[in-house]
Amino acid sequence: MSVIISYTLFIILFMTLALCLYFGLQSIKLI
Repeated sequence: MSVIISYTLFIILFMTLALCLYFGLQSIKLI
């Protein structure tokens, strides 16, 4: 059970980093 929880947290963290990188690149393009 703890493996599933840690796996879910890893996915959430990865998606958050992906969103930060995506919006970061978008803001760089706007400049």
